[in-house]
Amino acid sequence: MDIRFLSSLVATIEEGSLAAAARREGITASAISQRIAALEADVGVVLLCRAGRVMQPTAECRRLLPKMREILRAEAELRGQLRGATLSGTLRLGAVSTAMGDYAGTILRHLRQAAPEVALQLVPGTSEGLYALMQQGQVDAALLIEPPFALPKAYVFKEVARQPIGLLQAETDRDGPSDGPSDEALPFLIYSRDAWGGARCWQALTQRVDMPDILAELDALELIAQMVAEGTAQAVVPLWEGLRRHAGLRFNPFDGEDRRLGVLLHQRDADSALTRVLLGALTGA
Repeated sequence: MDIRFLSSLVATIEEGSLAAAARREGITASAISQRIAALEADVGVVLLCRAGRVMQPTAECRRLLPKMREILRAEAELRGQLRGATLSGTLRLGAVSTAMGDYAGTILRHLRQAAPEVALQLVPGTSEGLYALMQQGQVDAALLIEPPFALPKAYVFKEVARQPIGLLQAETDRDGPSDGPSDEALPFLIYSRDAWGGARCWQALTQRVDMPDILAELDALELIAQMVAEGTAQAVVPLWEGLRRHAGLRFNPFDGEDRRLGVLLHQRDADSALTRVLLGALTGA
């Protein structure tokens, strides 16, 4: 009997539907249905019945439900103890590009000191792409922008930093002559609206400029910073640490606008020893 099938069954009973259970488990509703069907075939008992739109346990299932929950609690406790018992193995950490530049060195140095037997594998990607990799089990944790939706109960987001959002312009000599357009007349480079952080920046921009003149849209903050410094355009971006390394830029934050950077974890790993080490590297705690 696969313990994951029990977990999917209990999730369906507690959530009331296959769709809600799928969100909680981080898999598809079809996969939940297949797991329950396989479990029913294995034990030879019908476990669920539909009552309107709600999935309810059969009488046989209700009788077994306390024992199933006990098994799941024991499995979770054992898994936590095993994960926390040793700091070794490989940590597959996804990270968005700006966070990779800001934190990779710090994480590596901290792990070398606090957990020298842990091998770090860094996986670059967008926030949306890294969330998908988490669901597919291809990364263990991801340093990304806070998801713009409620997370399934199988995941937890731990905030690391709040990055102000503001207007990025080239630093100019106000006392000298200027043959180019004023800052206000420059078009905008748009941080991709498909990116979770980019959507926040676009919202902040359109609340202040009715019809922004768009030069280009791209999901590359470092390139945006470089082009702004060259006087090509202006942009609305978050203030990540790496931006301070670009010379010739002026950043003016908008009141009340920011994006949240944090670590996305599986709920089962939220309190593990390795997670504590990782968070310690990111927060300096």
